[in-house]
Amino acid sequence: MEKDPGQLFRELKDDITAYAEVKFELFKLSAYERFGKVAGLLSYGLVLMFLAFFALLFIFLSAGFFLGDLFGSLGIGFGCVAVLYLIIIALVFFNKKRIQDKVLNEVIDALTTNEENGNDTKKQEADTAGETTIGEAPL
Repeated sequence: MEKDPGQLFRELKDDITAYAEVKFELFKLSAYERFGKVAGLLSYGLVLMFLAFFALLFIFLSAGFFLGDLFGSLGIGFGCVAVLYLIIIALVFFNKKRIQDKVLNEVIDALTTNEENGNDTKKQEADTAGETTIGEAPL
């Protein structure tokens, strides 16, 4: 019993439509996962910077009091600390491009790595059976 060509093309169109919908859903889920990774990385970085800021603040405050006691004047001690801050600001200013490149590379790395899945999306694209699977369940 042969199917007519119109029926075959309708079935083929339905299969292609279903495949495109599944691929689009996979793309959306992959984008959500990568966005979540980047958001997690950025929030971790913000918390780390916040804690580092306060650690450095207290370190430099104690250094200011120590140097003030050492030199016999709090003004001179905190002046030395201010000079250290200016040196750090100059280092950051002159290494702006290197810092930007490092941050950009970290974000790109977070977007492109897929360590949890072991690059399952490439495996799915190479699947010749015609079924897209997530885990063991075909879609």
